[in-house]
Amino acid sequence: MGNPTAGMLCISSGPHIERCNPSFVWSDDSRYLAVPQFFGFFARQRLLIVAFEDKHVFASNEKAWYFVPESFSGGQLIVTINPFRSTRVGTFNIPSELATRFTRLSRVRWPKGT
Repeated sequence: MGNPTAGMLCISSGPHIERCNPSFVWSDDSRYLAVPQFFGFFARQRLLIVAFEDKHVFASNEKAWYFVPESFSGGQLIVTINPFRSTRVGTFNIPSELATRFTRLSRVRWPKGT
């Protein structure tokens, strides 16, 4: 039993994003990567969606103590929310809900020439 792990997510030919949880999942078409990220003073998590074709990163409007991505198939991302307390399952439809349930992060930069 220990504290959650966090580190730098380094994507070759893509952004480097701090404070990410190593529990992540690729979409079945490899266009999106879903990864939880710790943020804020209380170290809660938000769910990041890395959109490779558009070269954008989106953060979920929903926050939780923990997100555990389970599967990402047919545009449907399934996550377990707060697996250690008040466990529930969340569903996100990607990309259709990116504009309504996520906010685009403007500070995440992609390397030039990619």
